[in-house]
Amino acid sequence: MGRHKVVSDDDVLAAARRIFRERGHTASTRDVARVAGVSQAVLYQRFGSKEQLFFRAMAPTAPDLEEMLGPAEPEGEAHAYVRAVVERLAAYFSELLPVAIQLMLHPSFELETLHRFEHLNADARLAAALTRRLQGFERRGELAPGSAAAAATLITTLAHDLGLRSVLSPREAASGRRELGRMIDVIWSGVAPAGARAARGARARGTRAPAAE
Repeated sequence: MGRHKVVSDDDVLAAARRIFRERGHTASTRDVARVAGVSQAVLYQRFGSKEQLFFRAMAPTAPDLEEMLGPAEPEGEAHAYVRAVVERLAAYFSELLPVAIQLMLHPSFELETLHRFEHLNADARLAAALTRRLQGFERRGELAPGSAAAAATLITTLAHDLGLRSVLSPREAASGRRELGRMIDVIWSGVAPAGARAARGARARGTRAPAAE
């Protein structure tokens, strides 16, 4: 006889995450065990209680800063970089926020729970990492001096808002992305170097920008 397939903890947690995301914390361990291919006894043996299984399964993963924000010294044009980062951050938040909502709806959830899942408060960490990258553009003269921190906070806030809207109103996600693009253009008009702002305004007016002194 062949050996029975051993179902790993990661496989069990993936099944539990799928069930809890679909049905909330009231989903039964019977359903989780059935989907995972194990017995309820195995669930309790490995995870102790349904509550512990829920919080283990729904614990968000750490954001991959380099994947979302690029290398510490991003290359390319600053405006295009900002647009791409907002899209990636919004996608991350659209995945994170449903998990956060499910966690906070659990009867055992307390504010202290947030300390166990620091990624639910990822905004500040992402904004700090983005600030450092935008400062690279500042040093190259592609962003107005001193604008990196404020721009990073605004960009992260906009991405968070788009991610939330895509969760609450999936049908409006496309229009939200178009609106977000216009918002980025507005932000860019404030953080671009003075010469770039003048050139952009001149293009909008159909005139030539004044020559730099």
